[in-house]
Amino acid sequence: MIEPCFALHPKWVEREGVNAFLSPLQAAGMVGLEFTLYAQPGEGEPMRALAEDCARSGFHCNFHAPYQDPHNPAGFASDRREALQALFTPALAFAERIAAETGYAPGLVIHGAHGFTPLATLREDTRQFLLWVLEHTRACRVMLENLPPKPGTVRLGETPEQVAALVAQIDHPRLAICWDLGHSVLQKQHDLPPADFLGRTRHVHIHDINAAGEDHFPLVYGTVPWQRDLRALRAAGFSGAITMEINGYRASRLDNLHQRLADSFAAIREVLA
Repeated sequence: MIEPCFALHPKWVEREGVNAFLSPLQAAGMVGLEFTLYAQPGEGEPMRALAEDCARSGFHCNFHAPYQDPHNPAGFASDRREALQALFTPALAFAERIAAETGYAPGLVIHGAHGFTPLATLREDTRQFLLWVLEHTRACRVMLENLPPKPGTVRLGETPEQVAALVAQIDHPRLAICWDLGHSVLQKQHDLPPADFLGRTRHVHIHDINAAGEDHFPLVYGTVPWQRDLRALRAAGFSGAITMEINGYRASRLDNLHQRLADSFAAIREVLA
């Protein structure tokens, strides 16, 4: 089953409320939600409260694990294991609790390790971290995401081959790939990813990029070849969530933003029909 989703933040709904904000998106084809489990004071608690409310309302809720420093798996295979376990355990426990309460197995998106150590070291950090996440969850479907460039930093996940190879090596039934279509464009990866990557993708982040190279906009610029990418995933037997991941601060510069979001979901539905 393919589920178009929206990455919801409390700020999206603070003026008109959850139902008023989501109803036009649902009418255009949205069926699920995704929540980033921020750990920062003042942001994490409202996000979790919103996720709980939406789960109780019957939405399928997926999650993005914390990814801003210090929530970085670098060092997990050496000196940071216990510290990182303590940092990530609350997010894992929350996602598992929502899964138990709703009976829905959520996608849980994970970023690979980044830092200034060799890629092989970051790969092993990420491998051991993913194994720990899989051991400490029962329902979550864990998704390793491909990452955008960050000059001056080494990051596990900047190529589809890195992501697919690690997921294949671990070879766990609850481990798959989150393909961020915009991240591929930012990496100047203009061709479709290899078949192994497409076949292991079970979660998608979809957004567009403006002429200045700013990402996480609704599908309005035509920079990201999302129609081609979604058709390739369908041909590969894709089943899972397709989350429209929008930066609200950037997107707020657009006129008729709510309508543009609804139009984006309608366009996704048309491609998937």
